[in-house]
Amino acid sequence: MSYTLLELVDQVSGELGLVQPTSVIGSATNQTQQFLALAQRLGKDLVRDFEWQRLVQAYIWQTQAAITTTGNITANSSVITAIPSTAALQVGNVVTGTGQAPFAEILTIDSSTQVTLNMPVTTSTASVSLTFAKQDYPLPAGYDRMISDTNWDRTDHWRNLGTKSSQDWQFLQGGIISIGPRERYRIYNQKFRIFQALTTVYNFSFEYVSNYWVCATGSSLGTKAEFTADTDTCIFPDDLMMAGLKFYFLKAKKLDFGVELGEFTRALSYSKAQDVPVSSMSLAPIGMNQLVGPWSVQDGNWPTV
Repeated sequence: MSYTLLELVDQVSGELGLVQPTSVIGSATNQTQQFLALAQRLGKDLVRDFEWQRLVQAYIWQTQAAITTTGNITANSSVITAIPSTAALQVGNVVTGTGQAPFAEILTIDSSTQVTLNMPVTTSTASVSLTFAKQDYPLPAGYDRMISDTNWDRTDHWRNLGTKSSQDWQFLQGGIISIGPRERYRIYNQKFRIFQALTTVYNFSFEYVSNYWVCATGSSLGTKAEFTADTDTCIFPDDLMMAGLKFYFLKAKKLDFGVELGEFTRALSYSKAQDVPVSSMSLAPIGMNQLVGPWSVQDGNWPTV
């Protein structure tokens, strides 16, 4: 059973010879407030330090189908008027159709019938057919960072290519030849951005490290990013939290913390080593006997006959 926040602060206070508080959240005592602030910081630092298995989450989601509508366009203008309804459109949607520049997207939604693009159109036409595709998708709640090489298109069974840098992205949108198989992606403005924007529904997935390291009362899973109740627990081992809190406290007080730093470092090392089982290692590895694998099967859909 993991220590609650109050039990954690009481234990550390007792070991340091300090007064043990009767409550932590809402306490008016400066020392207790400092312990709470340091515990919050310690937890957030530990989230960033390692891919703890209790923080790893799988996220499976669907893209949205494109929206086809009509509108009036004028050469050298970025404004599209006379759209029947802009209710389903979003800033950032990519637009294709007659007169549209490559990868033009909605800059602002001006009214229920009008949008402004980030690039002007090249011709004037009334009631032209337009397709708006969604390229930006929200990240999951509690997202801290994506785990490398886990991003897949489960519809076509392809690994998505990314994350793309700013230089790569500008090449994709401005280069003469940039379209190819597989989807490219980047994390942009805290959203998952796809190139090129998909017009039909696809299933995507990736794994990420959550910043929900605090467990609400009665839960063994992380549900929030900081302590909010004395009865909250956390996903980290008690000895690691106690060693870390003592080290952080003495360091903040400008006292000698050499011994406590050593204890925290050892506890952190042990916790990382024990968090996930490690596969057996061989000094004389033997090749796999599988006859069918990535080396003999194409990466993607089988062509239809």
